[in-house]
Amino acid sequence: MVLQNNGAEDLTVSNGSFSFINKINKGSAYNVTVKTQPSPFTCSAASNRGLASDNMSTVSVVCAVRTYFLSGTASGLGSTTLGLQFDNETKTLSDNGSFSFSTPVAEGGGYSIYIPSQPDNRTCSVTNGTRSNVTQDYTDLKAVCWEYIDNVTSGGINDNVSQNGSSPQLIEFDSTLFIAWVEPSSSDNKTRIRVAKYNDNSSSWSFVDSSGINYKSFNSSATSQDASQPVLFVEDKTTPSLYMAWVEELAGTSNVTVAKYINSSWNYVTFINKNNQALTSPHGAYHSYDSSPYVTWSELDNASVSQIRVSKATGAFWDGNRITGINDNTSRHATQPRLASSNSYLYAIWTEIGNNATGQIRVKVSSLSSTSWTSVDNNAASGINKSSSYNAEAPELTVFNSKLYAAWQESNSNNVTQIRVAVFNGNITSPSWSFVDNGDSTKGMNKIIDKDVNENATAPRVTVFDSSLYLTWLQEDGLSKQMRLAKYNGNDSSPEWTLVDRYDEFGVSRFGLNNNILKVASTPVTAASSSKLYAAWSEPDSSGITQIRVVKNPF
Repeated sequence: MVLQNNGAEDLTVSNGSFSFINKINKGSAYNVTVKTQPSPFTCSAASNRGLASDNMSTVSVVCAVRTYFLSGTASGLGSTTLGLQFDNETKTLSDNGSFSFSTPVAEGGGYSIYIPSQPDNRTCSVTNGTRSNVTQDYTDLKAVCWEYIDNVTSGGINDNVSQNGSSPQLIEFDSTLFIAWVEPSSSDNKTRIRVAKYNDNSSSWSFVDSSGINYKSFNSSATSQDASQPVLFVEDKTTPSLYMAWVEELAGTSNVTVAKYINSSWNYVTFINKNNQALTSPHGAYHSYDSSPYVTWSELDNASVSQIRVSKATGAFWDGNRITGINDNTSRHATQPRLASSNSYLYAIWTEIGNNATGQIRVKVSSLSSTSWTSVDNNAASGINKSSSYNAEAPELTVFNSKLYAAWQESNSNNVTQIRVAVFNGNITSPSWSFVDNGDSTKGMNKIIDKDVNENATAPRVTVFDSSLYLTWLQEDGLSKQMRLAKYNGNDSSPEWTLVDRYDEFGVSRFGLNNNILKVASTPVTAASSSKLYAAWSEPDSSGITQIRVVKNPF
């Protein structure tokens, strides 16, 4: 610590007595002040000014550790209460809005806020609830609660909680949240596509599928078959039309089937296979450039090689209408396609087996002026993988801030599956992709999960909500698989992702949105509707029956 007398003479001191070297005349003024505060203390001088009458020994300096305070806001509480624990202080929140702790934090120290127990029908966490090296007051704490909007005590939203539900899909249509999933019919045990919509005002679900959808729903003479792998997509936001595609076996062939939601009922549109077996889940996207919905899927050609096919939902092929599709190499298997539209272009992403027999993430673009497709994935033997030496699969594609983002899962040198995220430079003639997965070259998104950087992460899905990009995925934690959700800061030059799902009772980010953290979650999806973010997944209940779980969160 440095003291100063009369703004001129400096003196460095420590604990104990001190004296200035320069003498002052009797009757002259003195004023001892603290010139430099010693970290982490705040010091003040007492009896430190007056007129000198003799040698003065009355000046004292007292120091105390600087402290700071914590505050923030709560959201999603509804009618429940939430307890927050910091040090020995318990804060009970009963209303959305601001809150603060009275317990200070010493400068240079740290803090950890945790939730001793989760409230009923909620899954809550505290964003910015842990820090080290505190140097200021913090007002950015966010206590956020996801609300279960399913039958939280008896199961999910399954029509029959004794039947397994799987493969949920979420979408907003006509300002309403719709969900589709697969569930066996109790009458013949054949799987149907179930579809329901959510009434946010009454917090209730209503079915809009006449007891389930398959081809027999539209043709009573057809033989009932298993329907699976549904996808929902909206044709247009101005004059909206809701489409659904799924895979169903008919006459020994797995067909991509398309239906349209008209006047509160589903109407059959077409089968859009080229001529062989559809293999993997279809995916759809609406493109405003020509006001058409498009569908992609994987299908075997005559040589039993899986090809990426693209068609308008009405059945007009947009892949050249050949036996082969848009594969980078038509002699290599390609699966798991996804579509996204941006400006006047339609993009497709998929997994294709590369020269080293590992999955490579390939990307192509169509200008929609023709059915030709151009590679925008570095035009190499590999696609946009972090490393072409390791297997990559399950790609996703979305547009955020007028830029194209891709997410996928990829193994690393330790054979641990990581979630990778990259952004496209937008240059079709000179394409390049930059990684924005938390700035870590080896760990991808796994880096932001405490303790779990060496556990497999799979099944990424992306959603744009409230001008922000959100990513959900499945993360092993040594016990099961957790549904994780993180928010992107939007800065491609300095990318950061923040968990917005749930922390455990010790403030550690091991657990996600699972209803039961000991159960294996699967097929996570998210969607925005009515200014809220929704998440859905499938999860076994206590009896081992897989339920469709749904939560919402008004960030």
